Amino acid sequence: MTKVAVIGAGMCGISCASYLQKNGFGVTVFEKSRGIGGRMASRRINEQVSVDHGAQYIKPYSKNFLHFLEETVRAGFASSWSPLGMEKNYIQEKKIFVGTPRMNSILKNSSNNLEINFSSKINKILSKFNKWKLVIEGIEYQKEFDIVVFAIPFHQISEIIDDAWSTVKKISKVKMSPCWTLMLLTKNKLSFSDYEKLDNEKISSITFDTSKPQRNKKFNSYIIHSNPNWSERHISYDQNKIEEMLINILTKDFGQDLNIEYIKAHRWLYAQTTAPLGKPFIKNENNSLYAGGDWCLGTNVESAFTSGFEIGKSIKSYCTNFHLK
Repeated sequence: MTKVAVIGAGMCGISCASYLQKNGFGVTVFEKSRGIGGRMASRRINEQVSVDHGAQYIKPYSKNFLHFLEETVRAGFASSWSPLGMEKNYIQEKKIFVGTPRMNSILKNSSNNLEINFSSKINKILSKFNKWKLVIEGIEYQKEFDIVVFAIPFHQISEIIDDAWSTVKKISKVKMSPCWTLMLLTKNKLSFSDYEKLDNEKISSITFDTSKPQRNKKFNSYIIHSNPNWSERHISYDQNKIEEMLINILTKDFGQDLNIEYIKAHRWLYAQTTAPLGKPFIKNENNSLYAGGDWCLGTNVESAFTSGFEIGKSIKSYCTNFHLK
């Protein structure tokens, strides 16, 4: 059985790992954080409330991705959402979806039977006798792998492989923008719609997270995504300073009277692709290293799903042709 290590448990990684496992490969997933989701992230604030501080919703464009989402809805891990404030034409053209009861639930159905190692940050991979060994926090993982898939932001790949993979140099043209995100619980409801996309030099969107299906309606939870250029200018600022600045923007620029119960800023260094690679993935010459993510194809969750799916198909095709599976 061909053994595959997938680094990253976001949409790309889980899409790839799930496809490969269904097709008879031995798959092990490694994730540096404590849960699945990647940038479809959710933060538990207390025992009653969690908020989606990454992607706010998902919109399908292809039949393949729509089928995946519809299966996820039937399994009880997603639902359609029609937020007030979003253009009706945008919603009617294609349904938009959210995870239930939180955004990262969308990957629950696909990841249920996968072997996933959480809190496992890969520092390096080593080539040994045509196999790959993974180093986690300075310690070699016991298993060896035939293939390694990087399903992480491309900037992080070079930190792991050094100069072992010259193909990585070809993705230097890819660009991703950062985002400072503010998670906010207020005692009072603010004067925003469920979702507002803003043409503003400081804030790009405001989401009333409580309005999503299967959220606790006793709390007023909001997610504020800052403008990419504003985030870039303030990328090195202290978290507390960012919280202070964004609250000041909400009160002075937007005239909000805030009665705050909880506040936390989160910095996404690689939030959104601004210059994609232009193809679903890259691989090395002997088909033992693959890399993909939304940075390959575009700016949305579907780009990550498609990248992972295409990596899985490529690995299956290669191994089938050479009778390696």
